[in-house]
Amino acid sequence: MLNKQVSQDVPIKVLLAIYVVALCLAWSFFILSFSEGVLVFASPHDRYLPILLLLLFVSALGMLFLVAIIGAWFYIYRDAGRRGMNQLLWVLIAIFTPNLLGIIIYLVLRKPILAECPTCHARFESQLLYCPHCGRQSKRKCPVCNAIVERDYQFCSGCGTNLSATAQ
Repeated sequence: MLNKQVSQDVPIKVLLAIYVVALCLAWSFFILSFSEGVLVFASPHDRYLPILLLLLFVSALGMLFLVAIIGAWFYIYRDAGRRGMNQLLWVLIAIFTPNLLGIIIYLVLRKPILAECPTCHARFESQLLYCPHCGRQSKRKCPVCNAIVERDYQFCSGCGTNLSATAQ
């Protein structure tokens, strides 16, 4: 399950197209209702241009909010795959938890991004010192302060020890 990852990017162009089409449909509905004098504009006293402009502005904000929420769901699906988490479960939590709390819960509880082994291309948790699939060393410990550092670091980021001198 850790090796499974969705490689598709979030379709920003598709989301933008959906936003523009939905906004145009909403605006044409309001303009048609305004010109025909139906629904919201049935009474002659309700046919004021400022009301139409306000409805157009509110519909634009509402559509932008919906597209942002859908984009957040796409982001959660893709990001959960990169982190080795259950993608469908987290998207369903984000969708069905009210008041956007599902998105916040995901952002708080998500795991770190998985590292990829250059030898076997397996994905594993980035804090591990060795690849659990092939045994290749991905990180090492500083001999002085035991901080975990990348394999190719020259100096320890915790204490400043020269790691190339201590390795010899």
